[in-house]
Amino acid sequence: MNKAMGNDWQTIISLGAEGGSITLLGKEQHPGQWVFKKAVNEMNFDDLEDETFQPTESTEEVRTLKSPLSNLGNEATSWEKAIKLLDHYPWPMLNPREIHPAFRKRVWIALQKEVKERYGDRIDSYRLNKWSKLCLPEYAPKIVTLSTWLKNSTHTTVLTGAGMSTESNIPDFRSKEGWWNNIDPRTVATTDALRNNYDLFHEFYSMRINGLRECTPHKGHEILADWEHKGHIQAIATQNVDGFHYAAGNENVYELHGSIHKFRCENCAKSAEEEDFLSKSNCKYCGGKLRPGVVLFGEMLPEGSWSESLSHFRKSDLVIVIGTSLEVYPASQLPQMTNGKTVYINVEVNAHNHNFDLIIEGKAGEVMKLVDELV
Repeated sequence: MNKAMGNDWQTIISLGAEGGSITLLGKEQHPGQWVFKKAVNEMNFDDLEDETFQPTESTEEVRTLKSPLSNLGNEATSWEKAIKLLDHYPWPMLNPREIHPAFRKRVWIALQKEVKERYGDRIDSYRLNKWSKLCLPEYAPKIVTLSTWLKNSTHTTVLTGAGMSTESNIPDFRSKEGWWNNIDPRTVATTDALRNNYDLFHEFYSMRINGLRECTPHKGHEILADWEHKGHIQAIATQNVDGFHYAAGNENVYELHGSIHKFRCENCAKSAEEEDFLSKSNCKYCGGKLRPGVVLFGEMLPEGSWSESLSHFRKSDLVIVIGTSLEVYPASQLPQMTNGKTVYINVEVNAHNHNFDLIIEGKAGEVMKLVDELV
């Protein structure tokens, strides 16, 4: 019921506890133009159901209010001023009861700002979930939680794997229709194959290179780039070699397994061109075999990318892992190097992923699009 006290005054926000309430009222004078005022009933903060809450001067002020719905002054003619009417009270810590449908997103944005500036971790997930159910009924609680953590984080690092790129239609070399349905790529992408079965090695990577020409970064890659530009994330460590994070616009990217777009001689390590590799030419300097600049099974990770990634994980208060089974060592150990919150996003969740603070099952792009709508 949104109508309150007649005269077209409607409830914008109703919150409180068993012993009383605070209500922000609004009246639409012209389409899109509202005037607001607050109504305060006697409050009993002993009923807030939040043992972690510490009284402040503002709570003492509310305790002294004894006249039900008598404090109706302080009209506001803008939403920014209307929210300030509540700032005398610890309103994020109260129990939300009703929120006007037209103001749900604006209330959520104001709540996020107030929580970040004044309360931080003192507002628990239980209470945030109560707010989110009223403000964002169309979003799953886990999406809301991740968006909240992301907005409040001061240093966020992302780790991505193959599941991040499958939505870009990168060919599945192990599918029933694929050329490699009878060969495990993990037996081809090895130093042994490079040295002793170069024809198979070359054919495999030539197919991967040509297949990537038909693929582009998807919406999830673009969202990560946008988050970096807005300061929501500080670094991306990726197990992928496709270069899509750079192509989408990210700058602080650490390619743990190298890049399939760089080429060198296996013998003398001199750089080479893509067309030289695809044409199966030998190194023009020493005659050695050419290879893409990816990390093969049996090789060490690039020292620079690994050390920089490790540094970011250690100082992160939020780590988001997207689209990796975490089965490949040592990249699988990176999420354990943080003391911050950890989030796992993947289509499939295995038993060994259950040590994360938050697990979201779903496609990377779809999950990130929902989170992005709330950030």
